[in-house]
Amino acid sequence: INLLEVLLRRAGHVVAKPALENTLYAMDAEVTPNALEAAVSRLRKRLTAAGADVQVRTVHGVGYALFAPSVSGE
Repeated sequence: INLLEVLLRRAGHVVAKPALENTLYAMDAEVTPNALEAAVSRLRKRLTAAGADVQVRTVHGVGYALFAPSVSGE
């Protein structure tokens, strides 16, 4: 399972950082403190390069959410 898939499943809703980390990384994996932030940054760059009409938004202190006009009504 990857970051985009997790965010797509909950499109329009905030997914908490701990929930993302638990889903994306194995319990015994050594994960750097900024691993999730780096993964989000890479995903944003890939979405922009692909011309995708979606945004990954940061909800400070909570997590991330994927918003698309067709999903969120924006």
